[in-house]
Amino acid sequence: MIGLLLIELIFGGWFNANNQLSNIGILRDVKLEYTVNHLYETDQPTITYTRDSYGLRGISTFNEPSKIDILTVGGSTTDQRYIDDAKTWQEALERALSQEKETWLVSNAGVDGQSTYGHLKSFELWFSNIEKLQPEMIFFYVGINDFYKVSSDAKYDAIQQYEHAGLKNTIKDKSVLYNVYRKLKGIRKAQKVKVGHFKVDFSATKYTQEEVLDSTLLALYDEKNLKAFKVRVQQLIAYSKKMRAIPIFITQPTFLYKIENGEVFGVENINYIEEKYAYNGVGYYKLLTKLNDAIKEAASDFPVIDISSEDDWQPEDFYDYYHMTEAGAAKLGKKIYQKMTQIELVK
Repeated sequence: MIGLLLIELIFGGWFNANNQLSNIGILRDVKLEYTVNHLYETDQPTITYTRDSYGLRGISTFNEPSKIDILTVGGSTTDQRYIDDAKTWQEALERALSQEKETWLVSNAGVDGQSTYGHLKSFELWFSNIEKLQPEMIFFYVGINDFYKVSSDAKYDAIQQYEHAGLKNTIKDKSVLYNVYRKLKGIRKAQKVKVGHFKVDFSATKYTQEEVLDSTLLALYDEKNLKAFKVRVQQLIAYSKKMRAIPIFITQPTFLYKIENGEVFGVENINYIEEKYAYNGVGYYKLLTKLNDAIKEAASDFPVIDISSEDDWQPEDFYDYYHMTEAGAAKLGKKIYQKMTQIELVK
């Protein structure tokens, strides 16, 4: 017990705010190299992954948060752990925006594994403590990680209640032991539902138009999940407005399904949520569409950029069902720019 107490005091966030950020998965002041040719074909088998002293990725805004015009928030598909600093979709978007008269600099605040629950924590514990961080827009690239949340959480029902968290939430935020447990639990769940980083042989993947979707899972989404998800989206909007930034939501594509001539084809293999709720690629598309519709409803006063229903995604754009290759990231950045021009976010 004395040993555990010492571990908490030394590595927990009780006296050191940096430890608290590390515990919730935010890397700061790191430069890492990864070999990625086992994931996708590339002329650059070793990539560089860099986070500045504030925990943000971005070449043009490195260690200068005051320069950030667009802050991108999301999970691993925003973070892009295995894409080089110069080839993320944020860098592709920034290059496309350089065509405009006004300079737009884009920063990456993605955190591997985060859902909208984690994004709320990022505002509370991370963004609020970055001096001079005042982006004009915040892009939320969300949906995939919230797909696996199969029950509502009452403590997110009100912003006031969330902002004035009690002892239990304080312990969760600061305890290193709890966060080790949480991470191990998250890794185990990611392995079960196959959302980790791995290479998929899409040439051997079979797609079908037949839907598999557990009726209980569908009912949970309709009765609980979507309601709770919309509340979290509304809270993200409120936090953005508090920072005087425009919140913009981007729907996420995956290769669990593909759209051809207006028809949806999903991966034939059946997966399970909570080891009991069955779904295949077509069922996944149906539930993801419900989440995207919930985003549009909750963010009715703000732009929603729909990428998930685009029909030109190809196998070479993804190395697994969720994470993009360099080619996919480049395409995504260009698509977001094109959508921004269509809805006149840039002129």
